[in-house]
Amino acid sequence: MRRRDLAVAVSLASLSIALGVAFSLGGVGVIPAKDLRGLATSVLENSFNPWSPNLTAYSLNAVAAVMWDYRALDTILETAVLFAAVAGTVTLFRGVREPPSSRLRGLSVVVKASTRVAVPLILVAGASLAVHGHLSPGGGFQGGALIAVAPALVITTLSIGAIYVAGVKARSLLKARYSALLLIALVSLAIPIAATVLGIRGYVLQNAGKADAPLSMPTWFLGTPLAGSVFIFNVLELVAVSAGLTYCILLMAVKMEDIESSLARDEVYE
Repeated sequence: MRRRDLAVAVSLASLSIALGVAFSLGGVGVIPAKDLRGLATSVLENSFNPWSPNLTAYSLNAVAAVMWDYRALDTILETAVLFAAVAGTVTLFRGVREPPSSRLRGLSVVVKASTRVAVPLILVAGASLAVHGHLSPGGGFQGGALIAVAPALVITTLSIGAIYVAGVKARSLLKARYSALLLIALVSLAIPIAATVLGIRGYVLQNAGKADAPLSMPTWFLGTPLAGSVFIFNVLELVAVSAGLTYCILLMAVKMEDIESSLARDEVYE
């Protein structure tokens, strides 16, 4: 073991011990009170509370209720930040595409076989995190980030050619992402638009009905809480995040010499 590696290992161990001692002695700040604040109590009581239809989000997952109902505007703005980041990447690398290749190199046969087993499981787990995000821990962003692991794994073990053989194209990913973001905006405005047509009151990003705004997103499906817009937003966020991250992963997999050559000749590969 090199001295540098030993020094890093000792430093990390010392830091871990120091933090453990500091936490145990209460020296890292004020320990949070055991009693919940009024806001936290209200969220926990009303996230899923059919007996309080004007306040509930019909979401068994309180975090999802906060993210896509009680403070949905903040989440929309966070989604806009990720959109801006991907849009900036698209602008910087416009015109750069690696041409499809059917030649699959990759790693050993064992690793390739393991990847073919793992990828479907990753996709199912990611979709499940979004679809059940209002019922259990998870959500659209978490599911989308997990699904983006699949193309990264495929590129690493099978080569980028496998992505193109599977029919995944950069333009299709961008279309899926922009479509999902557009649908998020439309769902946000669905109730106020419908309320305007009906001559009643409705709010932007409204989920369940309110005392003065009776319209509501679907809250139940076959006896299972659907949480209305919480479920819809989670699914759309899944598509937007997975497509955006996968696009960035494809760009990172392109060789630098191919990028320079493509930009020099202003070529576009589809």
